[in-house]
Amino acid sequence: MPRIRIVSTFIVSFCLWTGCASTPVDRGAQNATETLAHGAPVRILSWSDFHSSIYETPTKDGAALGGLPVFMAAVEHIRGDGLSLLVDGGDMFQGAMPFNEAKGMGMIDVMNALHIDVTTIGNHEFDYGAGATHPDDPRGALIEAIASSTFPWVNANIATTDPERYPWPPQNLSPYTIIEKGPYRIAVIGVVSIETPIATIASHVEGLEFRSAAESIRNILPEVLEQKPDFVIVDAHVDGTPDPLPEQGSTVINASIGSEMGEILALPENVLKHVDLLLTAHSHKSFIAYQGDVTVVQSLSAGREITEIPLVHDGTRLRVDRENIRKHYLLHAPVDSACGEPTIPLGEMAVGDLTLTPSAQGRDIVTKYESRMTTNRCEVVGCTDAEVVRNNDGECALGNLITDAMRAHYPQAQAAFQNAGGLRIDLPKGPIYREALNALMPFENYTYLVEMSGEAILKMLKISASMKHGLTQVSGINYAFEPNCRRPGDLNGDGTVEAWEYDCLCEQSVRIAGEPLDGQKRYTVALSDFMFKGGDSLGGIFDDAKVIDKGPLIKTLLLDYVKSLDACFSSQTLISTETPRISPQSCGVLPN
Repeated sequence: MPRIRIVSTFIVSFCLWTGCASTPVDRGAQNATETLAHGAPVRILSWSDFHSSIYETPTKDGAALGGLPVFMAAVEHIRGDGLSLLVDGGDMFQGAMPFNEAKGMGMIDVMNALHIDVTTIGNHEFDYGAGATHPDDPRGALIEAIASSTFPWVNANIATTDPERYPWPPQNLSPYTIIEKGPYRIAVIGVVSIETPIATIASHVEGLEFRSAAESIRNILPEVLEQKPDFVIVDAHVDGTPDPLPEQGSTVINASIGSEMGEILALPENVLKHVDLLLTAHSHKSFIAYQGDVTVVQSLSAGREITEIPLVHDGTRLRVDRENIRKHYLLHAPVDSACGEPTIPLGEMAVGDLTLTPSAQGRDIVTKYESRMTTNRCEVVGCTDAEVVRNNDGECALGNLITDAMRAHYPQAQAAFQNAGGLRIDLPKGPIYREALNALMPFENYTYLVEMSGEAILKMLKISASMKHGLTQVSGINYAFEPNCRRPGDLNGDGTVEAWEYDCLCEQSVRIAGEPLDGQKRYTVALSDFMFKGGDSLGGIFDDAKVIDKGPLIKTLLLDYVKSLDACFSSQTLISTETPRISPQSCGVLPN
């Protein structure tokens, strides 16, 4: 029988006597007591994919987005008095160096301080591996983080394949939770993408089965409804966005939504009618979609946006007040103190459509974890003479930088490959701090030197050219692809064609060292362990590969490579217009 977590705003007095862990408390709840019987409104605050984004993100015009002091203050400001429900959409881990070194515990400090009500698991929650008190458990860090949380975690679609060898779930994680807010019982069901094993380090999810999110919701919903909730939320860290994607803050009605989110919305009406709100994550996009009676909401990643969703009681039931959903875009004047600069005083300021004072507590949390670091995050390791940006849809200067760094470490490698999704930020013009390189490559991915066949390389590039996971970045190799093509390929031979199997590679274009790729020849290549172990739909590609060497963390060799450069670099110096590594074109026209 799945465990049920019921959180009540009235449990606090019990905890004062028993000494149990602190529980979220609604500010102003006592003042609202007389209005509860008359249908008090509830305000939901939703965000997702925070990714330990404790430092603000600079914009091109000199402003900034997010940052922990601003984000925490915005949450408190929007919540205000009365009844509120704070919902995190997963992927709170993996980002800034101070929190990465603490294996996510900094984010738990943040979420505990905010008194959030619930979170779901994202794929990157598995990234940190073993923990301090669970050194032999590949999920030890996550287990410790969940145990340290004063809020419940929910997930209904992860199961263990062997309870004795791979115990799951840990304490404080249940398929759903019932949260009591004033007179209301609000149910929250959690699900995560079925692609999690290829979107994190595979060994960290060994022994776990990731089941269909849609079917898991269908299966758990009868039990949820037995609890007689007034409102049902699905907190879904899954793939899928509306097509077309609406402009930020605008709404799309009955759009085409595919992938896992589409599967949830395609559930039978007798199931879907019980889902009042679908909060989604994973794609880092911002949108509001009305799909029949279901409201679907996602917020921008990295603490750049908070979505405010009011609920009202219409005399019959609790429902979303669609006309008053608001997206708060946290744009402001910079308040982060950059490396080597004096601390900027915190005072009242405009933050998007809000006026607030950034949180001193947020700044204190950052300082606390910075002081525990064993490395100098502010070390200057290089410089750029112009901004260097990412590009998942073509040749990327940062992809060239990283793959060149791999080949510099392994000069015997004829080619190097890097998945586009592993590149997380752009590099601004000016000095490059160690923190920036870590933010560019935050993951604990190691470099592998392998020998593999030309046929396997060709298959890998076909998966890349499908654009499902972004184009694979390369060094020592050139290839062309046809953008927006939809040629079914069935690359894994299972009789069905997934989005990652569209065959959009211009096969005759592939060159290594200027020579056509030979499918029967063996090549020495460098790539990440994430790719080698099947990440981004690459499962089976490396079955015939021979591992020659397991090298350092990619971010370590990237750091060494940037330090070795004699001059500042930019996108213009990293990309050759005469001999592009990746070319978009019709496959009927071969490159020169």
